[in-house]
Amino acid sequence: MFSFLRRRGSDERDFDLNQEIEKLNAIGPPSALVVLLPDSSGGQKEDLGRAYFLRRDSRLYTEAGCIYVTTPDNLKIAGEQLLNSRLVSLQFFERRVPYRIRCRIVGRFRLLPEVVESLDFVARSAVKLQLVGPIRKEDKRQFYRYNTKNYGDGRVPLTTHVTFDTYIQATTQEFPEHGAAPALLTDLQLRPYNPTVQPEPFSPRQAIAAFREAMLERPPHERSVTVTKIRREDAPGIARRRNEQTALGEIHVLGLEMESLRDVVYLKKSAKAAGRKTRETSHNLHQGDTIVVNYVHERKHFQIACAVMETRTQNDVVRPLHHPIEEPGLRVELVNYSVGGALVESSPQLLRFLLGDTCPPKADREVEFSGPVWQRAFERLRRPMLHLTLYPLRHFPEALRRFEPELPAKIQLICQVVRSVSRTIGDRRVLQHGLQFAYEPQGVAVREGDIVDWRWTQHIRDNEHLIRIHSCLNQLYGFLETQSLAAGGSRRPRRATAAATD
Repeated sequence: MFSFLRRRGSDERDFDLNQEIEKLNAIGPPSALVVLLPDSSGGQKEDLGRAYFLRRDSRLYTEAGCIYVTTPDNLKIAGEQLLNSRLVSLQFFERRVPYRIRCRIVGRFRLLPEVVESLDFVARSAVKLQLVGPIRKEDKRQFYRYNTKNYGDGRVPLTTHVTFDTYIQATTQEFPEHGAAPALLTDLQLRPYNPTVQPEPFSPRQAIAAFREAMLERPPHERSVTVTKIRREDAPGIARRRNEQTALGEIHVLGLEMESLRDVVYLKKSAKAAGRKTRETSHNLHQGDTIVVNYVHERKHFQIACAVMETRTQNDVVRPLHHPIEEPGLRVELVNYSVGGALVESSPQLLRFLLGDTCPPKADREVEFSGPVWQRAFERLRRPMLHLTLYPLRHFPEALRRFEPELPAKIQLICQVVRSVSRTIGDRRVLQHGLQFAYEPQGVAVREGDIVDWRWTQHIRDNEHLIRIHSCLNQLYGFLETQSLAAGGSRRPRRATAAATD
């Protein structure tokens, strides 16, 4: 009578056997890892190795609600009879998302010749399995991982609305091998891949000349920069609050064609700034404020810190505080990203930069990335704290502009390499590094060489800018799916720009 009060196990709920087989057909894994589960006498799980699903006309070969797989790699024929009626777990991936399903071993049988001839590949014997539970998705993540590169695989959807130019720098500190990482980093210094050299003392006129030359190469309507207002805090140590950054957005540069008698730059008033008749907001500039100007020239990112000299009704007058600084990091290929981490493609330059003298020789000729030498190298990659810089690139048509997230010119994080994976893609091997975000900056490096504090955020909270991207993209995808259904689509479309990956 009170059976409803007893909570049933997740694998014990009722399921439709035929429906689960259809799901397995839709996923279509070619193979699975077979794990022998403990029986009533106890014991431990045992890895039986990989087995391949038998197929006929590209569908699972089934019989009386059972499926067939080849004999697992690690299963000895002498012990097959002892495994009858034992439970196994089949583990496989679909779109790099892990799945598992529990089955009962019925036995190992020789297949009839007419069955062998009808299969997609030759298998004269197979293990018969009966499904005893539904297919389970093992992905524990709360956020999507957005793909920016799919290596030509049309099954992996791409994110096109928000992508990043990605750069990595090494630092002078490492993650501790034992114990917790420090909550606050106050003396972290960077080791740029391409350090800039200033052969001459700073001259505002020379800085303006270099900036004007870069802007004049653009058409007049594209002479704009990304401006961020900075408000610095002077409190020391842990009491220091995070410096406030106010994104003023894209601002046009004025008066580039004419020669100015003053060593200044004229910027059009930000569209976010309040007018004289409205209440002033944080987007308004005042004399003495510090702003950071970011722009792109010849596919390179530059930054200039400027002091506000004068504010007018239609424009603001600023003066550079240093020469334009080119992004000093090593550019890497971003494969995908999420709120808590990213996957980047490795290169010989990146390996030599991060590993230094300990990098294995002939890294540019390596194909397999296997063996004890590379395993030790990958372990060393886990130690250093890496400085990651993400420059957002947004592509939103006018009809979808309301979903565009407001982002700073760049997002900076301290991350750790948590895995290195070599994959076969087409006819070549590609080495990829999984990065986990660990620290956020509590300040802004206005000039080159400025040291800012970094606060530990891993397992505490996620980056606010990436969360904003995730929220806006989720709203956008929901809107696009609703529009597709309203247009008469009978089948719910798959999200075309986000997918979960490992």
